[in-house]
Amino acid sequence: MKIGLVLDTTLDSNAGVQQYFKGLARYLLSKKHKVKFLVPPSKDKGEFKGNIISFGREITVKGNANTIKTVFKTSRRRIRNILGKEEFDVIHISSPFSPFLGAKILRNANCPVVSTYLVYGRNSFYRLAGFFLSMLMYRVYKKIDKYIAPSFAAKKEAEFTMPGKYEVIPIGVDTTDYSPKVKPIEKYNNKTFNILFIGRLEKRKGVDYLIKAYKVVKDDYPNTRLIIVGKGPMREDLDKLVSDLDLNDVEFTGYIDEKDKPRYYATADICVFPAIYGESFGVVLIEAMASGKPTIAFRNEGYSFVLRNLQMLLVENKSIEKLVSKMIQFIKSKSLKKNYGMMCLEESRKYSWDSIGERIIKIYKGLNKDN
Repeated sequence: MKIGLVLDTTLDSNAGVQQYFKGLARYLLSKKHKVKFLVPPSKDKGEFKGNIISFGREITVKGNANTIKTVFKTSRRRIRNILGKEEFDVIHISSPFSPFLGAKILRNANCPVVSTYLVYGRNSFYRLAGFFLSMLMYRVYKKIDKYIAPSFAAKKEAEFTMPGKYEVIPIGVDTTDYSPKVKPIEKYNNKTFNILFIGRLEKRKGVDYLIKAYKVVKDDYPNTRLIIVGKGPMREDLDKLVSDLDLNDVEFTGYIDEKDKPRYYATADICVFPAIYGESFGVVLIEAMASGKPTIAFRNEGYSFVLRNLQMLLVENKSIEKLVSKMIQFIKSKSLKKNYGMMCLEESRKYSWDSIGERIIKIYKGLNKDN
């Protein structure tokens, strides 16, 4: 089959939406299907070179505690020409989408359309805005043949914002990249107990709660280290918090390349993801779990879905006291750390692209009986 993957944000980022569609594209290509990305201005290079079609001019939009690059001034004529030339068997679009690119492509689509809803946030303003936008684009949304949500939390929000009959299919992760066999980073491999966070440094990710919890842990267990991987608008505030708490052994790595992530997971003894809201799923949890690491998370909706079979790893949202207690359990017990690492590894296999990708291909084939 030939599949068009439509995003309303640049492919040059490795945020959650991009990771989902890049992972899906890799799986589809591995199964000998053809893939083209239809996206706002993006560099036609790297692993998908020659399969990236850009439209319009780029603008920056803020929402749900994120900043994304999207597009305006897209040419309807060019969209029609591209769709006519490519003759896709299926178009798979990231939702909710804008009127500037996604809606224009759907208006002109002449093949089945699949939508995956990849946004979740607690802010009622954005939910209402999304709902009214969907009402304005009602005729466009009705061209969607199959609705997907990555979790029950995302499904609930999607049904309000963009009504439809949704099937819950989790986000896939290339679990072959993440493994207990990956070598740790040498400079951290010195018998210090490593606590790892990977993610964007913004309010909803809750890194300040982790730092405050680590202060309590560090006072009682000095042979520990906190490694914070990522960048974002809270970096200076977090630096100041570390200084105010007079904390040692907190290392901010800044941005790292995707290819380096497996070694950071391999370096960790435990991984902690204290996001307080706005998570529809939790790809970083699956990556950590596939690396064989106990993966602790605040009990937000998306993370609760991922860890629903490992409830012991979920911590009451915003509770520094309970986060401290949970981390100390693993510091004190090597056997507990080993056992839950193995349980996380086993659970992560449910989210491999080999499993998730096949479910999506089945949907494509069901909508396109000739393939």
